[in-house]
This record gives sequence, C-alpha cells and structure tokens, in this order.
Amino acid sequence: MKALITLGRDEKFSTFFPPENLALADSLFETVYNGGEAQWSAEEAAERIGDCEVYVTAWDCPRLDETILTRAKRLRLMVHLGGTVVPYVTDAVWKSGVRVISGNDLMAESVAEATVAYMLTAQRRIPYYHRRFTESAVWRAPGDYTDSLLGKTVGLVSYGAIPRHLVRMLAPFRVRIKVYDIKPLPEADKKKYGLTEASLEEIFSTCDIVSLHTPLYDATYRMIDDRYLSMLRRDALLVNTARGGIVDEAALARHLAAKDFRAILDVYEEEPPKKDNPLFACENAILIPHMGGPTFNLRAYITEVLLKEAHAFLNGAGELVHEITEDMARKMSLK
Repeated sequence: MKALITLGRDEKFSTFFPPENLALADSLFETVYNGGEAQWSAEEAAERIGDCEVYVTAWDCPRLDETILTRAKRLRLMVHLGGTVVPYVTDAVWKSGVRVISGNDLMAESVAEATVAYMLTAQRRIPYYHRRFTESAVWRAPGDYTDSLLGKTVGLVSYGAIPRHLVRMLAPFRVRIKVYDIKPLPEADKKKYGLTEASLEEIFSTCDIVSLHTPLYDATYRMIDDRYLSMLRRDALLVNTARGGIVDEAALARHLAAKDFRAILDVYEEEPPKKDNPLFACENAILIPHMGGPTFNLRAYITEVLLKEAHAFLNGAGELVHEITEDMARKMSLK
C-alpha cells in the first residue's frame, strides 16, 4: 500500500511529521515523500503519484485535479491534514470516486476551545488589566470591574463543526444558547444543551455574547452588516473566530470606535490587516493575529489519527470517521 506525502520539507513539515509520525507513516505505507523544501506543483505531484493509493496534503500542497487524477490509476483516498478541503479538491475528485478525509472536526474542537478562551479573556478584561499593571503598576482601583461568562445568553451564528463542540464546552457555564442556522438544529443537541433556534435579529438584539461561526463564500460575504451590528447592546461582546469577510469591517470599526459594544477578533477581511486599519485604534476591541485555529501540537495528533484511519480503511478494518463528502465540502470556507 503506497502513500504519496506531498508536503515540502519546510518549517511546518516537522509539526505534522515529527520522528514518531515519520516512523508511523513508514510502518503503515510504502511512502513516497517530497524531499525538497518547496511545495510541488500539480505536474510534479502527477509525475510521482504512480500506483499510490493515498494522497496526503496539508496547506499549500498541490490541489488534487485532473492533472494528477489522470495519472493516479490506483488512488482511493485523499488525506488532508488541514481543515477545509475546498482549496485542495476539484469536482474531478468527487466524480472519480476518490474518498476524502481531513482534520476538520479535530481542528474544530481546538477552535471551540479558543472561542471559550476568547470569551473569558474579554469578559474578565485580562489584556487591559495586564497592560495597565505591568506598564503603569496600577493596582485595583475604584470603578474597576470584570464580567462573567456564567449565566450569560450566548448567540451562535451558524451551527457547524465548531459550535457543536462549543456548546458542549459552554455547558458548565450554565449559559443560555440561541442559534441561527439556515437548517433546523439537531433535535438531540437542542434537548441535550438547551439550544433555542433564533433569527439573526433575535441573536443580535438579545444576546450578551454573539459568536460568529459562518463559513465564507459568496453568499455569506459581509452578511453581518451595519443593520445587525446596530442591534447589539452596549455591553454586548462580539467574537469572531470564523472569517473576517463575513462582517462588514468598515461598519464594525465605526461601531467599535463609538463604543457601541465590545469585540474580540481573531480574523480580518484582509490578513494581515494594514497598519492603518481603523480597528487598531478601537480601545474596546481585542485583536488577535489569527491564532484561534488549531494549536501547533494538534498537527502531529491529527496526522497520527488520519494515517491510522486511512490504513485501517484501506485494509477493510475501519470506517472513515473523518470523511468529508462533496455536500460537506460545498459548505466549507474557501480558505
């Protein structure tokens, strides 16, 4: 059983393939590696695909297109070590019958963890008090305050992989959760976590914390516009760990400058944002440089899990637990 591992030996290679994962890959498959630092082109991958049954990718690896597929006579499975597979598959993949698995759900759990951390960070005003204390040695003063996550009403915009983990993590905080999604919520989740289906208008006008989880594609570009932002209460918190492009960033900056609400942002319409981005001047916004994604240590774990899953499946001894179907892929972010 042969596997083509397309990752170049750049600085991120060892985060996916530390020595133990290299040994694992070589024990499970006859491995063909990209031994250079640069990522292959599709043509270079096609030259090496040969009789490989597994095609392994991560970020910046060549997209599995007809150039590769026409040479991949025995290919059965694509293993993507990242989350969204949209930049790495084509319609030809689904037509060919090649199955696809990715680390999307495992990464989603990590992003959900970051979302909880961001909520707590903003509610407790941790950056502000740290900065004031370390830079000016100001101890607690009259008028200082913190807020809680306990018992709050949290609104989730979209109910994909990340919110499904997030509602479980929020359960100990006894929050009330309202969810907007274009599809009905799973009845089991509604019952288990006390979820309430709500419109965007209700989410933005009634919730203490609004957390965005909508994937970015044409239909969702700037869907959170001035109308919705204007509905947020003055003490509300907006959390965005999804994609910057789903929010009208100019409108967001105007509201934050006016201190209409608070925000903690991990993503931006342009990344990295330019130095003159008005968000940098907003005192009531905490800005994170897109660090809410899966932690680096998770990469090696995802690689281990998916390699073992691929091997078991191809040997008829396991199911594709982390499969991404064509329908699922069409609902994923573009990047």
